Amino acid sequence: MLLKYFKISILLASILLSGLAIPTSLAGNYQEDYNFKSQFVFLGQKLYVSVQPSLYDHYCNLTHEVNSDADYTKYVTPQAVKPIADSLQKVTHDLPNSDEQFANSVLELVHQIPYKITGVKYPVETLIDNSGDCVALSLLAASIMMAGGLDVVLIHYTGINPSHINVGVYLPNTPVYHNILTSATSFGYENKTYWAAEATPESDWKVGDQSEMLLNSNSEIIPLHDTEQSPSEQISSSLGTELFPSSLSLNLLEQSPSVQNNTRGFVISGSITPAFADQTIDIYINQKQSFVQCNQTQTDSLGNYSFSWNFTSLGTYYITTSWSGTQNYTGADSETLTVFVGPQSFLQFGNPSYSYILEQTNNVYYLLGPAYTANYTLPILQGVGHFLTVPLETNISLSYTFILLQTGHEAQNYSSKTIKIPDSEQKVTVGRNRMTRTIHILGGTVTAPTNIPDGMGPLTLPSDFSHTINNQFCFLLQNNGSENYSLSMDALNDHEMANITQDTQGNTALLNASYKIKENTWYNVTQIISSDQITTRITDANGTLIDTMITCSNTLAILIANNVDNAVVFKNLQYQNQVNPTQTPLSSPQTIVSDDWYFQYVILALTMILVLSLALLFFERKKSAKNRA
Repeated sequence: MLLKYFKISILLASILLSGLAIPTSLAGNYQEDYNFKSQFVFLGQKLYVSVQPSLYDHYCNLTHEVNSDADYTKYVTPQAVKPIADSLQKVTHDLPNSDEQFANSVLELVHQIPYKITGVKYPVETLIDNSGDCVALSLLAASIMMAGGLDVVLIHYTGINPSHINVGVYLPNTPVYHNILTSATSFGYENKTYWAAEATPESDWKVGDQSEMLLNSNSEIIPLHDTEQSPSEQISSSLGTELFPSSLSLNLLEQSPSVQNNTRGFVISGSITPAFADQTIDIYINQKQSFVQCNQTQTDSLGNYSFSWNFTSLGTYYITTSWSGTQNYTGADSETLTVFVGPQSFLQFGNPSYSYILEQTNNVYYLLGPAYTANYTLPILQGVGHFLTVPLETNISLSYTFILLQTGHEAQNYSSKTIKIPDSEQKVTVGRNRMTRTIHILGGTVTAPTNIPDGMGPLTLPSDFSHTINNQFCFLLQNNGSENYSLSMDALNDHEMANITQDTQGNTALLNASYKIKENTWYNVTQIISSDQITTRITDANGTLIDTMITCSNTLAILIANNVDNAVVFKNLQYQNQVNPTQTPLSSPQTIVSDDWYFQYVILALTMILVLSLALLFFERKKSAKNRA
C-alpha cells in the first residue's frame, strides 16, 4: 500500500518539478527563432499569428513615454496588425451587423491575452509578450479595429483609482449582441455615437458592455486621427490554416567601379525562399545599436532583391533585411551582418602627372610657395580604432565568420588641360624672428584637371602618398585577468603593431593571416580558450586550413587586412562551453539556469514525495481503523 501511494506521490511531484524547471531551462531569446507563433481560438478555428523579430525589435527600441493623453495615439499601429484584421473579416464580412461582429471578434481575440500590469506597449509587443493591462490591450484592440476600417477612439476614465482605458467603437445603431441584462454604454463625440468596448479579460465583454466600476468615473475621449506611422513591415496571420515557413537571405557585394563614382558602399542583396515576385523588402541599417535608416526594395520575378547602399560615416553597422510574408507564408528576417568600416586611405586625385593649381586670379594661374601650401596640406587621417568587444570566459570554444570587401575605387579617367604658369614672387615669413622675405617661384607649363570632382580636392602631398593610421584590421583575443577574456575587432596603427611584433616578453602573439586572406571570400575562425593556451584555426568556406596557431600568450592578434579601404563583414559569432557543450549565439542575450536553483526544486520535489506518501498512508490507516470500529 505504501508503495502504491509512493508512486502516486512521485507522479505528482514529477509534474510539479517539470512544470517549474522546463520553462526556465527552455526560455530562449526570440532571436533564436525566425518567427513567433501564437494561436487563438475563433469560431472553432485557430488564428495563427507570426511576427518576425525585427518588427518586435523596432517597437521595443522606441521610447515608451506618455506625457499626455494625446501621446497614446502613436501607440496605435493599424498597419502592423492589418493581417489579423483581414483574417477575422473573412469570417465576419458576410454576417449580419458585420462591423459589430468584427469588433466583437477582435475583443474575443484580445480577451485571451492574460491581464498583467505592464504599462503602455505597442500592439506587436503585447502579442509577443502575451500579456498586457487595460492600456496595452486597448491599444491592440483599437489597432486591429482601425485596420479593419472601423472608426474608433480611446476612452480614458479618471476619478477612480486606478484610472482605466478602453475603446470606443462607432456604430450607426445600438449594438445587438451586448449583454441583454444591462443597457449598452455609449459616448458622444463629434456628432457620432461611440460604444464602449472593454479589452480586459475580466468577462466576456461585447461592444456596448461596460463594468459597473466605471459608472461614477469621468471619461475623456482620445481621438485617433494621427496614429503612429509604422514601418511597412506587418505581422503574418492565417485563420484555420497554419502558416508555411519562409526564409530570407542576405549578402553584401562590392559595387562596380562604374557605380562607385567616388563614393563608398556595398550592394545589399538576397532572396526569398520560396520565391515571390514584387514583394517589399525592408532594409534596416543601424550603427552602434541606434537607428540609422530604413530602405526598401522590391523582389524580381525570381524572388531576388538588391539595393545599393552608400555610407558617409565610419564605424560599426548592423544590417538586417525583413519580409512581411503573404497570406499563407510567415514573414522572415535575414541574419544580421555586422560591418566594420574604417577610413578611406588618401589617394591623390587623378594621376601623378597632374599638377594642382591652388590659386587663380584674372584667369592667370599661380603655383603658391611652400610656406603657403603647407596650410593646405591635409593631416594624416585618424580612423576608427575600436569597433566591437565581446566578453568571454575560459574553457570555451568560439567561432565566427568574416569576409573582406572593397568599399571604394580611385577616381579615374578625368579630362585634363594644359596651363601656362608665369613666374611669380611671394612674401613668406620664416625663422624664429618671423622675418619676412620674398621668394621667386618659377613658372612653366603644367597639366591640370579640367574639373575637380565633387568631394575631392587638390592635395599638397607626394604623388605616391597613400596612408592612414589605424589602418590594420585585427581580431584581438585578450586575457583580462581572473580567467576573463574578451574578443574585439580593432584597427591598429603602426605603433600598436610594432608593440605586438617587438614584444620580447611574450605577452602578445601575432597571427599574420593578411597575406593569405583574399577579398570576396568567406573565412571561418575557431578558437579554443583554456586556462593556459589559445588554439586558433582559420579555414575557408570549404573547410581548407588557411592558418593556425597555438599560443600561451595573454593576447592574440589576428591580422587580416593592412588597409582599411577594406571593410570587414562579420557574422555567426558563437561560443560553446567545453564543460557543458551547448552552443549558444553570442548575439543573443542568454537565459542562464542556476544549478543551485534547480537543486532547490529537486529537494522540494523529494520532500513533497515523502510528505504526500506519509499523508496518504495516514489517511488510509485512519480509514481502515474507522471501518474496523
